[in-house]
Amino acid sequence: MDVKIKITTSQADYKGKSIFDRAADELMITESFSEGTDGDVIETTLFGKLLCQGKTCVLEYDEDGEGMGGVHTQVKFDINTPKELSIVRTGAIDAFMYFEEGKRHVCVYNTGIMPFEICIFAKQVDNRLLDTGSLEIIYLIEIKGACAQRTVFKMEVKKI
Repeated sequence: MDVKIKITTSQADYKGKSIFDRAADELMITESFSEGTDGDVIETTLFGKLLCQGKTCVLEYDEDGEGMGGVHTQVKFDINTPKELSIVRTGAIDAFMYFEEGKRHVCVYNTGIMPFEICIFAKQVDNRLLDTGSLEIIYLIEIKGACAQRTVFKMEVKKI
């Protein structure tokens, strides 16, 4: 099915020690994690496809924004476990990011110059893509040794 996708991402520095060094249960109760979105906000509208075969659904689209030209993105999830999903990017940037509510995962992000590990802790994964066409992920992302970013990723998908 052809779809129109609106993505809103807001990021702000996360105050606290490295998430590489913190336990997941400690991150779940951190108050500063849920503060307002006082950082950078980016909005993008794209066109793509939402395909479901059996239990697996894939939302795919091409990104052409600043620094993202030539990147194909797939958001993949199983209909039985909507609070777990992966975002896979291929092209000018290769990345595999895995989001599972309440869990931390170390993933790989390759800029083409060199790959590096990123740590992602998903505080919330609200996947209603098949019901209302919405997805919201609230998470922390950190490159080891750099300041972590608190991110709110929102996606609205409409059939065209």
